[in-house]
Amino acid sequence: MKNSKNFAKLLCAFLAAVCLLFPAVTVNADTMPYDTYSYDWWGEDVLQPPAYLYSQELSYLQSGTNLKNPQDLFFRDNVLYVADTDNNRVIALDVTGAMLFEIAVFTSEANAEDTFKQPQGIFVTEEGHLYVADSGNGRIVEFSPQQEFIREIGRPVTELITDAQKYVPTKVVVDDAGRIYVIAYGINMGLVEFDRNGEFQGFMGATQVTVSMFEYIWKNYFSTDAQKQRMETIIPTEYSNIFVDQSNFVYATISNLSDEDHLNGADAVRRLNPTGTDVLRRLGNTDIIGDLYNATDDAAWSSFTDISATKYGCYFILDNAGGKIFCYDYDGNSLFIFGGKGGRAGLTRNPVALALNDDQSKIYVLDAQLGSILVYEITEYGSALLGALSAHHAGNEELSFELWQEVLLRNANSEVAYIGIGKTYLKEGRYKEAMEYFELGNSRKYYTKAFQFYRKELMQNNFGKYMGVIAGIIILALVYVAAKKIKRWVGEAKCNISGR
Repeated sequence: MKNSKNFAKLLCAFLAAVCLLFPAVTVNADTMPYDTYSYDWWGEDVLQPPAYLYSQELSYLQSGTNLKNPQDLFFRDNVLYVADTDNNRVIALDVTGAMLFEIAVFTSEANAEDTFKQPQGIFVTEEGHLYVADSGNGRIVEFSPQQEFIREIGRPVTELITDAQKYVPTKVVVDDAGRIYVIAYGINMGLVEFDRNGEFQGFMGATQVTVSMFEYIWKNYFSTDAQKQRMETIIPTEYSNIFVDQSNFVYATISNLSDEDHLNGADAVRRLNPTGTDVLRRLGNTDIIGDLYNATDDAAWSSFTDISATKYGCYFILDNAGGKIFCYDYDGNSLFIFGGKGGRAGLTRNPVALALNDDQSKIYVLDAQLGSILVYEITEYGSALLGALSAHHAGNEELSFELWQEVLLRNANSEVAYIGIGKTYLKEGRYKEAMEYFELGNSRKYYTKAFQFYRKELMQNNFGKYMGVIAGIIILALVYVAAKKIKRWVGEAKCNISGR
């Protein structure tokens, strides 16, 4: 335990030396074709021990038939569900890659033989109901846990979508209340929402287009007709993928942001409540847009293509442009980044979807070009990092504190670890120590919060002392003033007597 800021700095130096003497990860870390890093308070990328290491590739050798341009992946109860798009089928694999079942031909409600046409999205409820975004046929198809056809949900009945506009659902999720949310290609009014009966309810979470006062005045009073027409093409961006968490909040990614959007820190991820309001916490020191560049960098911006979240608020985002996985905590702090594109084992070609197993010990990445699933396994460092966050979420501050200390032993540069320990001290009412750790973690918001509590505690603990001192000063001042008045009165009285 630290009692002073100076001791904290000495401890940091000691931990850094320990990390140099004893490498954190010893299993295959040196052979990985990618680095693991995160961004610090200054926006600089800082290397750290690997959080996940590439393990294996699940390919057609296990499933029996080569995947052809697969577009979505879902994990539930140790089963991997794949939307095998160009093979017009949905398959289920176990965690070894062995085929469990395939749905390619099924009997519709009219007792007729039916098939998929380039399905691009898949979702499985806790009860085992399978929902497929059958893109080419413009519908959502639901199957029972026994892979029997239940129903199809077709084009939403609304005047907001013209008859000339093709309806192409690409992704689908279902929350615990049975609400169905769909991403449809070309529809920029938000997510298409259906109730549990398949009735269209409206659009949810539409992205907002903001126009500055200058643009408004220029368009209405100074621009030409051609300029006005170009300005009218400014439309909301479309979502690229969605994920529903255990609290029925919908995480949504946006991939088609412009260079200007990235430079201005536009939202590439949203967390939508049932009313469509974005409630994602952005308390981190960097924007949640993936890799950070500036206008002079010759690099491709991150393009988020899928997202998955844990029950304790961490979320993993797949970047199709760089082939990387970004992990953020509940507050939006950068935890770690790893991965890349290339021909070596562990690198991707065209990653399109990711899924986490139940305890986040494995990450599955679906690659459309490779036609396979890449598996990444968590390291001891990653287990300590995510375990600390999970323990804090569950209210187990003792375990959280121990795991944060383990993180610091392996990575003395981890700002989130200092913040995590600071939160523990804050919850225990040790505000001065919390302030010291929040300062080490460069968390201004939590430092301010701890300082407010610390100041209040000082006032409460020393109120009587301070009031006694103030009262004493006031009494002394009054006595001094009274003494001066009495002295003056006595002097005047003597003068009057002698004058007589």
